[in-house]
Amino acid sequence: MVEMIPLPSQEIFEELYNNTKEPVLVYFTASWCGPCRRLDWNIIGQACSIPVYKCDADENNYTLGYCGVRAIPSFLVVHPNKRLTGPVQMSDSTKVVEWIKMALHTK
Repeated sequence: MVEMIPLPSQEIFEELYNNTKEPVLVYFTASWCGPCRRLDWNIIGQACSIPVYKCDADENNYTLGYCGVRAIPSFLVVHPNKRLTGPVQMSDSTKVVEWIKMALHTK
């Protein structure tokens, strides 16, 4: 299973956005979200070797709006130098893996 780092506030997101030295994945979710619970993090974790931050919509809805997230589950890759890929909304684990791989190779 993938270890997820909580992202409980906009301040923490901005710190991450401004200072990350490596790409990171931000996963937007909520405990009540059925499609979120169906994601297979074993599949995603085997293909995704970058840190994963979990932004719970019930704890930190400001960051969702700030990033343009309109539906969950959604994903965003934060790259060094304040570059973002996403957000993208999807709930198919295999497609999430494909998107992450594409996002990591986007210039």
